Amino acid sequence: MSVDGRVSIDLVCDGGRVVEAIVMPPRPIALGPVVRGRPAREVVSVIGSLFSVCGIAQSAASVEAAEAALEIGTDRRTKQARRLLVFAETLREHLLRVGLDTASLAGEPADGKSAHGKTLRRAMALPQRLKQALFPGGNAFVPGVCVGMPGAEAAETAAEASYLTQSVVYEGEKPLGEMDRDAFAGWAMERSTVAARLIAPVLARGWAMIGHPETTNGGNGHFLKEASADTSCLARQAGAPLVRAFLSENGGAGLAARLAARLVEASKLPGQIAGELAALRDVADGSEVPTCEVFRDENGGRFATASAEAARGRLEHRIVLNDDRIADYAITAPTSIHFAESGIAARSLSALAASRREDLAVQADLLVRAIDPCVGYDVRFR
Repeated sequence: MSVDGRVSIDLVCDGGRVVEAIVMPPRPIALGPVVRGRPAREVVSVIGSLFSVCGIAQSAASVEAAEAALEIGTDRRTKQARRLLVFAETLREHLLRVGLDTASLAGEPADGKSAHGKTLRRAMALPQRLKQALFPGGNAFVPGVCVGMPGAEAAETAAEASYLTQSVVYEGEKPLGEMDRDAFAGWAMERSTVAARLIAPVLARGWAMIGHPETTNGGNGHFLKEASADTSCLARQAGAPLVRAFLSENGGAGLAARLAARLVEASKLPGQIAGELAALRDVADGSEVPTCEVFRDENGGRFATASAEAARGRLEHRIVLNDDRIADYAITAPTSIHFAESGIAARSLSALAASRREDLAVQADLLVRAIDPCVGYDVRFR
């Protein structure tokens, strides 16, 4: 069973210019009726299997909310280890998206026989390898579970994450996020990594600012007056000099800003994984961290909300319990916000323009995937 949905996008064009983007997000995830009355521990332990993307981030948000509602103390080391797994999943999604987009735009084969494809296969295994290393023989997302001390396998997985990121994204003395636009263009033209070979044609074709809502009034100019939530990696990495270099004075972002944010975040994650692993060894056994705030209704029910920062944005899970059984369960997914009627996707797609319809189709695909690396979608032109 999978509860993931698809985004439907209709682009209304006048010649080579989009005058309106009609975006329909997936239907809201209605888990409440499905899981109502079931034991909370049972439901939480299988949450990840319901999703084909971001399963670890979904599980992390779910178990944190459940532990709070069940009033179970959360072991500090376990909470940190779960965060590590979310990092590994986020890195995997970024590396896969970069690899697949490069295969599409630059014509690099990504099948199992190519070096490109073999690298992506290795990236696919990172989260599961780390999960097995940190929670051998157990489920990381069972309420109340405790992680052990990380060993050699965890360190080897962190080293693999660093090697793959250097191969796919960036290897250099100066942090990628500290580059300016000229240095970024020079790096891309060297085509030394998979990511550089993705960025090079984007810049060469003059596509850096495509999808920037302020580059055209378009048919949906009123979107510029509306505040649209953005919890993607762009929001998380907006402070990096490289990302800021592609933003407008009002913080508007086109394709290059979003791609840069993905590359910057991916380049940082291996260091964060290694650092968090090292920190795990210094956490005292039995130390607990405060859980999420628990609320009670007039009937004695308990509910709590928790979030996780996934590759595509912030996931929020809200669990309502009655006698430790699910009374209601709701998920707010970033896809439903980013691809809402007046969301960032509609605003960005409304700003697209190209002399050829073929280029417009490529631009739309790149932009959608830059906003959400995991979503399934369909684009139609009118």
